[in-house]
Amino acid sequence: MPDFSPWRYFNLQNNESMLRRLTGLNRRQFESLHPFFENSLNSYFNEFTLEGTPRNRRPFVHGNAIFTDTRDSLFFILAYVNGNVRQAQLADFFGIDQPKVSKYIKILRPILSQAIKANPDSLSKYKKELLFNKIHK
Repeated sequence: MPDFSPWRYFNLQNNESMLRRLTGLNRRQFESLHPFFENSLNSYFNEFTLEGTPRNRRPFVHGNAIFTDTRDSLFFILAYVNGNVRQAQLADFFGIDQPKVSKYIKILRPILSQAIKANPDSLSKYKKELLFNKIHK
């Protein structure tokens, strides 16, 4: 069953002002960063589980996965590091509990940092510095 939550990138991608307000990025910047984030995310999950233990088998997307699209994962962590959304709000918006939000933040924060480093031309120097400062608070 598809998720019709407004808190999915697909539902917000054409709402430039809302996307910028929540993530700090416009659609072009978001889409430019996404492939690097997706590569970093896939690399992580090829090696580790959600709990951070070494993976013994090939990863796959469960039917009850919170993030069925990696753009939603990027949206989630950008909304958090941008500072406009608290963990409890993210839990409500994504239909999970706060401890799971915290777990995802712990995983996604360094992945976002790695993606920004891997893609030096996708964001302006100012925007990269701003994001790095927010990521490493």
